Amino acid sequence: MDYFFQEGATQQQLVLAFHGTGGNEYQLLTTVAELFPQASLLSFLGSVSEGSQRRFFAPLIDGQLNRQEFDQQTTQFFQEELLTFIQKYQEIILIGYSNGANFILGLLEQHADIADTVILLHPSRLVYSFNQSSEVKIYLTVGAQDNISLPGDGLKLTEELKQFFPNTTMILTDGGHQLTEQEVNDIQKRLGE
Repeated sequence: MDYFFQEGATQQQLVLAFHGTGGNEYQLLTTVAELFPQASLLSFLGSVSEGSQRRFFAPLIDGQLNRQEFDQQTTQFFQEELLTFIQKYQEIILIGYSNGANFILGLLEQHADIADTVILLHPSRLVYSFNQSSEVKIYLTVGAQDNISLPGDGLKLTEELKQFFPNTTMILTDGGHQLTEQEVNDIQKRLGE
């Protein structure tokens, strides 16, 4: 999988970023720089093509995951990409937008303690199967006007996550299915608490 790496001022903190459908490895650079200015950054380019758009797993079919393909993508990514990097840092942060956020949820299914902090920007409530608990801090953003990742589904996903990840916080924003400056500011405030 292709990626962009930027060494940070500190060797202790690594942010792994996962773009949304149609994005690329540079989509979340500004957001990460605002939230974690001293951290090293590893931003991945999804390996699945949907026309000219890149994603981390196959498109949904009738609103459902191709479960076998999804599990294969997350397992392969963990074994071939992630293990190489996460062992070198003391603090691991995962951040993903839309398709990238959903991909992170697949990683959490298999490895609940993969990170110290997880930021899910506009994830979808797909059928996830968590079976391990973890103290990882999860911040999940939902847009009140989002017609792709519906606000009600975001609330239900938050409640499902809290059963295994008690440090899950939902942040409701005014916008739709896009990342806004106010949303980044809200996340920054929560990170500082």
